[in-house]
Amino acid sequence: MENFNLQFLQSELNRVSEWIKFADKKTAFLTAYYSVIFGLVISQKDSILNNFINYQKWMLGFYIFILVGAIVFFVIGIFFLFKSIFPRLKNSFTDKSLFYFGHVTNMKFVDYSEEIKKLTEDGAKKQIIEQIYTNSIIADQKMKNVQKSIKNLIISVCFVILLLLL
Repeated sequence: MENFNLQFLQSELNRVSEWIKFADKKTAFLTAYYSVIFGLVISQKDSILNNFINYQKWMLGFYIFILVGAIVFFVIGIFFLFKSIFPRLKNSFTDKSLFYFGHVTNMKFVDYSEEIKKLTEDGAKKQIIEQIYTNSIIADQKMKNVQKSIKNLIISVCFVILLLLL
């Protein structure tokens, strides 16, 4: 633990926390884009329904395929957005971390205050390293879900464009 000073570890924890915030901002932007697609499809529902009535049998099957594809990729993309918003939070290294909010809230204030007073610099370093690791896992999960949502958004947009052009 002597290799790292406490200030370096705290800045590293802040850097990882910034990645989590960045993923949350991307999620917010993606939510707006999904809302636009949903609004566009809803605003064109009369045109879409007319196409069901007017198309010939072979074209109707293709049109249904496009509509179902748009819906499926839209729903899958929203699913990954929700997974990004609600990641699985846990610190599995210890059940008594003084830096992990899930453990801190399970302690009484008096107990927490006493434990903080007893904390050594090496103990603080160890717990901050654990928190960096835990936050890195959370950031990674969030970013992977955001990337999957972006891919589904792009595919949904392609299907919606086809849907509206036919």
